[in-house]
Amino acid sequence: MKPPEPTSPRQVYQGPLIFLGLIIVLPLLARGQYAYLLPLAQIGGLYAILVTGLTLLMGFTGQVSLGHAGFYGFGAYVAALAATSWGMPLAGAVVLALIAGALLALMTGFMVLRLKGNLLALATLCLGIILGELFNKSKITGGAAGLFDLPRIDFWGWPGKSALAKVYLVWAVVWIVVVLALRLTMSPAGRAIQAIHFDEEAAAALGVPVFALKLKIFVLAGFLAALAGVLYAFVYTPAYLGPEEFSLMLSVMLVTMVVLGGMGSIWGGLIGALVTTGLHEVITLAGEKIGFTQITRFEQLFFGALLVGMLVFCPKGLVPSIARLGLRRWRRRT
Repeated sequence: MKPPEPTSPRQVYQGPLIFLGLIIVLPLLARGQYAYLLPLAQIGGLYAILVTGLTLLMGFTGQVSLGHAGFYGFGAYVAALAATSWGMPLAGAVVLALIAGALLALMTGFMVLRLKGNLLALATLCLGIILGELFNKSKITGGAAGLFDLPRIDFWGWPGKSALAKVYLVWAVVWIVVVLALRLTMSPAGRAIQAIHFDEEAAAALGVPVFALKLKIFVLAGFLAALAGVLYAFVYTPAYLGPEEFSLMLSVMLVTMVVLGGMGSIWGGLIGALVTTGLHEVITLAGEKIGFTQITRFEQLFFGALLVGMLVFCPKGLVPSIARLGLRRWRRRT
């Protein structure tokens, strides 16, 4: 049998370089009447970080998580409390939040990853609900009123004073996260976690440390969620932090993003995050124009139905399905 050919430098670096060029150019087009897209690009970048970690966990390792918004909020609140109530410098608050997010994922993952299937989904769902209640009702977090007067990440006055600069800061982090995730998936460890997804028992028989790898990916996903939370607290909304962003609905949206983009694709997850962010904004604007006051409930219905429909009719994701359909039509024409 002929051995597989090594991956060429073009295959490794072409996608990230094109992605980097888009990050540099596209925000410059959001001027004048399109300037409102800059805050939307910021939150889309935060969701892209979250979805990258969740794609590694769900799409590559096969471990369901329905409480990922809890880790997102945990990172944001630890960073905010460290910088305000605990008097830590901003850099120390960022580092503490990242470590705390990874440790929380380590402790919870050590317990819940021993479960499988529906039990694992239920356990992570309960974890997200518990963290959401903590954010909403605890005196430490400020309860429903939230926290105020948060500092901002500020490199000599540059990023904190411009919406465009905030976009570049967030998406620079997104680019680094995506590139590292791609490198991971192409590494021997990446092939091992994909083997776990397809058949845990067969992977264990081949010497793959199944539980250890699942736990490492779970910790990595928690770390990336905490990173997104830090950016949310100090970049996207530096003045106020409340519990409404970290609801169960966000966890459902994150899973929808992963499924929409394709369970086993980092690029697909990125596309799913941007498409779902855009849909969320369209639904909100349409509801405001027609005077509909129950936007949140409609969004829950819409994204819940979208997720169920995707799992039933396009289990491999909408983006891969469209790509395969386009490839088939192109082959017929040629």
